[in-house]
Formats: sequence, structure tokens, C-alpha cells
Amino acid sequence: MMESPDTRCFHCGEPIPDGIDLTVTVSDEARPVCCAGCQAVAQLIFGTGLGRYYQFRQELGRKASEDMQASIEAWQGCDDRESLWGTPVGEDRRELLLQTEGIRCAACAWLIRSHMENKPGVQSVQVDTATGYTRIVWEPARNRLSRMAAALMELGYKPHLPLASAEEQGRQDEKRASMKRLGVAGLGMMQVMMYAVGLYAGDYFGIAESEQRFLEWVSLLVTLPVLLYSGRIFFEGAWRSIRSRRPGMDVPVALAISLAFGASCYNFFRGAGEVWFDSVVMFIFFLSLGRHIEMILRHRNLQAGAALARLLPEWAERITASGRETIPAGDLESGDRIRVKVGEAFPADGTLRAGATEVDEALLTGESNAVLREVGDDVIAGTINLGQPVDIEVTAAGQETTVSSLGRLLLMAQSRREKDGGLPTWLVPVFIVAVLVIAGGTWLAWQFIDPNRGFSAMLAVLVASCPCALSLALPVVHAAASRRLLDEGVLLTRGEAVQALDRIDTVVFDKTGTLTAGVPEIEEIRVNPGRCEFEADEALAIACSLEAHSAHPIAHAFLSAQGEKPIPVSEDVRVTPACGLSGRVNDEPWRIGTVDFAAPGTSLADGAVWLADSDGWVAQFVLRDSLRADAAYTVEQLRAEGFTLAILSGDGREAVKTIAERLEIDDWAARQTPEMKLEQLRARRRRGAH
Repeated sequence: MMESPDTRCFHCGEPIPDGIDLTVTVSDEARPVCCAGCQAVAQLIFGTGLGRYYQFRQELGRKASEDMQASIEAWQGCDDRESLWGTPVGEDRRELLLQTEGIRCAACAWLIRSHMENKPGVQSVQVDTATGYTRIVWEPARNRLSRMAAALMELGYKPHLPLASAEEQGRQDEKRASMKRLGVAGLGMMQVMMYAVGLYAGDYFGIAESEQRFLEWVSLLVTLPVLLYSGRIFFEGAWRSIRSRRPGMDVPVALAISLAFGASCYNFFRGAGEVWFDSVVMFIFFLSLGRHIEMILRHRNLQAGAALARLLPEWAERITASGRETIPAGDLESGDRIRVKVGEAFPADGTLRAGATEVDEALLTGESNAVLREVGDDVIAGTINLGQPVDIEVTAAGQETTVSSLGRLLLMAQSRREKDGGLPTWLVPVFIVAVLVIAGGTWLAWQFIDPNRGFSAMLAVLVASCPCALSLALPVVHAAASRRLLDEGVLLTRGEAVQALDRIDTVVFDKTGTLTAGVPEIEEIRVNPGRCEFEADEALAIACSLEAHSAHPIAHAFLSAQGEKPIPVSEDVRVTPACGLSGRVNDEPWRIGTVDFAAPGTSLADGAVWLADSDGWVAQFVLRDSLRADAAYTVEQLRAEGFTLAILSGDGREAVKTIAERLEIDDWAARQTPEMKLEQLRARRRRGAH
């Protein structure tokens, strides 16, 4: 059954929560919205005369944030930092590139442009719906950076400071240049082909010499800018190959284009023979199109490194002698002291200086279990603080963090593939030399058969043997493959790894997030038989009241099990890292966590989450990490193909054993650190496994 439009938000399309009665007026009709944020955004859009956005949009808008003040205050810290204002484009103007979260379709781009161009000091606004970047040319003297960020947030979009701006600027410049070359080649090709149709028809039906000369003349004029502008990249590449004395893919391409254009000009000016201006522009266009597609895939792959950087928070709370200040995380330096709240990612590598906490290190290890970190222990940028607010001293920030190192590994792998296009180093020069030899041999052979056709035959060989597929197909395949693998959580550090996949005979699985969903679930609630006054539902509600104060993954399991059911109010809740939570529920003291924490002094077995009050334990919650839906099928298919299967996991023995038994995998090891896993893989390779 389809839901009534009145049950979903007019702005973002999300369901209207129970008890919410907010509306916006559209054409004298009240339309429901899900929250005050969406109501404010919709009212702003209609109030500024931009209501056509709702007619043009192809996808629903992003749910608005009801509390923008904290974000605006963070952006205000950038108002006095000239380095964050963008690139100078004149004496008093800057060009700013903002990653804008929430852009869905062309209507979003129209809305942003229409709204932002009315702001003081804004000269122009360009929105790229494919990448989500908003480019703003503005005058800092007439407007503040925080006000422009606030203007985007008013519409329900979330702006972010650009990451790795130099690299991103380079990619944007490369994209614009490629688009211009492709556009010039495409327009030139279409125009020359129109003239070529007349010339082809003239060969069959006859054409006046003056008309033929005119069509050939305008074809030459149109081909010339295509050759000099769009085709320049091939000549530059060929020249670099010649200077380095290493034949490259651009050599036969540039040679074919030069010979075809030169011969066409020669025949045109002498007034006899064929002209191939249409072939020249088509050749350049389709080669440019292939290069453009390869560039797009390469950029998407390179953006994966930036995606790793986006795992870090955008802002950091730095502790100074005069108090605390919110600054861009990119401004952190070694030695700074910062405060990290519960549920936030660490913005830099550092050492704990105040407070003990549990840290989710799944980013690095893939394991679901939180790790206890105490004063003096190191923490890694991008990992999540689950326990309590802590202070750390920064030891590495920006490009020096562990996460940035992972990004550089990805970029190095990509650059190695770009260097040779994924081809064996010996193949390219051999192929090019072979093409040139065959082309020369063709011309020589035709000197004995029909000298008048020798040049056209040689040219046909050069064009037909153009290494388009060889030079473009493999880079495109490698870029697409590495991007797909990254989407699945596999980081390629060596380009040749893809080519080696057909030689593997052993598959070693991690457990969490690979074979299992990586999300704990409550499998069973066991109530203490001696506490008959409690039911399982009541125990779960009390547990959720305490767990609601935690960002730990186990807390999410409790809250998910409770669903929309009400929970009692808890007070004075305290988090004890690696142990659990304590607090007052219904004015009674309660504890939840490990057995030693919740019910100390008892002989109960550990391995579950225990709930206890002042009279002893009340309930035991048995959690499990469920198998992924496709895990059993995947394992069975690999086993049928003859692969040797194994599991290496950092989780506890019982958890790993349970999964291994369910999947019938006999070779498994638990409590493996990343270093131990690497040594295990090396040992298998020494034994001959691949």
C-alpha cells in the first residue's frame, strides 16, 4: 500500500514522526514537514521567490538540520583566516571551492545559484552536481566566509572546507581542459561532416568544381583549430616520447593525424587528389572522448584517497591558555592539546593526556570490539571515541596521520598504474615499433603494386592500428576495478594485484564486516529466575535507559531492540571504560556491563552483558554478530571452485569459533592483531599458497 503524501515531509520526503504537527503553505495549501529545520528551509525558499525548486527537482531534498548555530560558530573561526578564503582571482576577489553535501539534482544547483548570487559580494556561483562542489567567486571585503556557509545551510545543504585543495584544483583544471578539447573536437567534427556529406554526394551525383573547392576550403578552416587545440595533447605526448627515446602510444596517433592532415592540405592546394579532413577531426574527437572517459574513472579512483580524509572531523576543539577554541582540523599542529567528545572521531593522531575511554578502531583493524585506551596510550586519527570526553596531545596532524598514509598508499598504487597504463613495460615500445615497421612496409610494397595508392594504404594502416583499445581499455579497466574494490572495502596498494587474482588458490577471511554484518544484535534475554518481579521487556527498557548515554556499538544493539517503545528516564549516568555504565533509573541505582562490573563477587560466567541493581543481577543479554546474507553462499561457491578457506580475526575465540563452525571452515585463528595477520599470510605464501 502506498503511503499518503500527508504522511511524508514535503521537503525531504521522510516520514512525519508521531506528535509532529508542522506545515508550510504552498499555493494556499498546508503541506506537512517533519521538523522545524525542514519547515524553516521551505519557508525560506518560498519567501525568497525560489519556490519553483520544488517543481524542478528530480529527487527529494536533504533533511535539514534544526541546529545550525554550532556549525555557523565553527565557520566563524574561518573569517579571519585568509588562507581559507580561496584562490585570488583579482585584487579584491577570491574563488572558493566548497564541498556541498546534499546536492541531488539540477534543481539543487539552480536553487543554490539563485540564492547565493543575491548575497552581497558574490560575483558568480557554479555548482557541479556530479561532484557536489560549489565554486563561488566573491569579495571578502563585502561578505564573510561564515555568512556564505550559513546561506548554504539555510537551504538545507552542508558545506565543507575543501580537502587537499591543491590536488583537487589540479583535477578540476584537468577536467575543464579536457571538456574544452572534447567540445571543440565535437563541434568541429559535426561541422566538417556536414561538408563531407556534400563532397561524398558530389562523387556520385556530380558537383561543380567551385562548390567542391569551397567545401574543401571551409573543411580545412574548421579542421585547423581542432588540430591545433584538441589534437595538441597527442603531439605533446609524442614529442615527450621521442625526447625520452621511448616510443609511446601517442607516436602513431600523432603520425597518423599529421600525415592525414598534411596530405589533405597538399592535395587541396594542388587541386587534385583526396582530402581527409573529416577523418582527421573524427579521429581526434573519438580519441579525446576515450581519454576523457579514462580521466573521469581515474579521478573517481583518486577521490577515494580524499574519501579516507573525509573520515576525519572537519573541526577540532583546541585547548589554549585562555580557554577553548574551535578551529579547522587542518590547522592542528604537533603539540596542540584538543578535547574530543563522545561519539566524535579523533581529528589527529595523538596521546591521551586526560581521561580513559574505549575507542572504535574498526577503521584500521576491521574488528567490532572497542579497545580500552588510558592516559599515555596512543590514539589514531579517524577512530571513534566511545567512552567519555578526553584530552589528547597531537603527535601527527594533516598529511602526517595514519589515515593520510593510507590515502597515499592508494595514490601510489594509482600512479604506478598510470605510469604504464597497466601494460607490461616491454609491450608498448614493441607494439609501436611494429606498427611503424608494418606501415612502412605497406608503403614500400605498394610502390611495386600501385605507387599512387601507397600513401593512402600506409595511412590506413596507421589509423586502423591506432592503439586506442590498447592504450585506453586497460587503464579504464584497472581504474574501474580498483574503484569497485574500494567500494567493497578493499584497498589496492599494488596495481598488479588485480592481474594476479587468477593465480590465487587460498582465500583468507576476516570475520567482522566480511563474513558478519559487523553490527551486534541481542539474540536472547535471560531474566534471573530469582527475580520474578522483572519481565524481559522491563529489563530491556531499563538497560536502554542507561545505554542511551553511550556511543558504543553495543548501545545501538539495545536501542534497536527497543525500537519505538518508551524508556524510563535515567540520571547521574557514568561511563566506566571497558566495564559498562552506572546510573539511577526510577530513582534506583543500576549497573550494566561486564559481570565483574555489574555483579561483582558473583560466580557468574562472563561473555554477555549483565544488568544488575543493588540486590544483584536481574538480566543477562546475549549478543551476537549475525552472518551477512551472502556469506554462506559465497563460502560455498569458493569451496566448490576448489579454494582453500581460512579465517583470521581479532575477535575472541568463542565468537570466531561459532562463525567458523556455521560456515564449516576448519582453518581459523582468533585474537589476531594486524601484525599477526600479516605474518600468517606471509607464512602461507612461504608454504606455497597463493
